[in-house]
Amino acid sequence: MSKENPDLAPICMRARSFAARGQIEDALDLYGDVLKVDPEYALAYADRGTVFAMTKRFEPAMQDLERAFSLGYSDSSALSTAGTICMETAQYGKALNFYERAIALNPDYPFTYYNRASVHLAMGNRKAAIADLEKCLRMGPEDDFKEVILRRLKELEQGA
Repeated sequence: MSKENPDLAPICMRARSFAARGQIEDALDLYGDVLKVDPEYALAYADRGTVFAMTKRFEPAMQDLERAFSLGYSDSSALSTAGTICMETAQYGKALNFYERAIALNPDYPFTYYNRASVHLAMGNRKAAIADLEKCLRMGPEDDFKEVILRRLKELEQGA
């Protein structure tokens, strides 16, 4: 952000609030306004990309996330979102790359390993998928998530 531009973070926070309440178009409009003021504001690209991803608009989501990354934005959540988009669009190699980068930034977030396990499964690598799911369990996830992991592990072990 250049010095003559105002602090745009509060506007992004307001847009996040809109998105959390399901006011998607209002959120997207606010992010667009921010980017008109400062077209180099990486946080707005990352956030808008995440909102696009939430609504399964994968092409603009990836464009925004890639733009944020090219501007130096580095956040494990945004990288995981990019990985999930790639997984959803069967770009498994790219998905793994994004998940690896996310894990490098935040190795203690179990959902990234869980999602990476899905990519490993899609690629036919059951052993790697099981290893990622077991890693999730060692992180002590909350009970609901733990049940999902255990159920998935059981399915994999029975299908082996």
